[in-house]
Amino acid sequence: MSKRSVQRSIEINAPASKVWQVFTDPAVTRQIGGEYVSDWKVGSSFGWKGLDGKMITNGTILKIEPENLLQHNLFNSVGSVNSVITYEFSEKNGVTTLYAREDFTQPVIDKEYADAAKGWEAALLSVKETAEKK
Repeated sequence: MSKRSVQRSIEINAPASKVWQVFTDPAVTRQIGGEYVSDWKVGSSFGWKGLDGKMITNGTILKIEPENLLQHNLFNSVGSVNSVITYEFSEKNGVTTLYAREDFTQPVIDKEYADAAKGWEAALLSVKETAEKK
């Protein structure tokens, strides 16, 4: 059976501004193993660079509303869009719920879906742990 999207969410005991920094402040982002490379504008390139300096992913920012929404696509190795990723930030009383959704351009098989879902759980947990640090 094939699937077309992965959705996950996590509650973070930190305001949305602090969670947003985990994405946009390289000094904070390096705590989770790399940094996002972008000028944070719609239409700009967007990618993840590991601590070794190698670009691991690349794409384009599609929508951005600081501390509320970030949507970008990811390209595969031949430069076609592989997926669209959307992060939504919802804060209430200093606690932020981070919603993440990855919509694949093509259906993925069960193993690929399971790997993606596991990766999302680990990624969101890293964001949570980093944002909650004092």
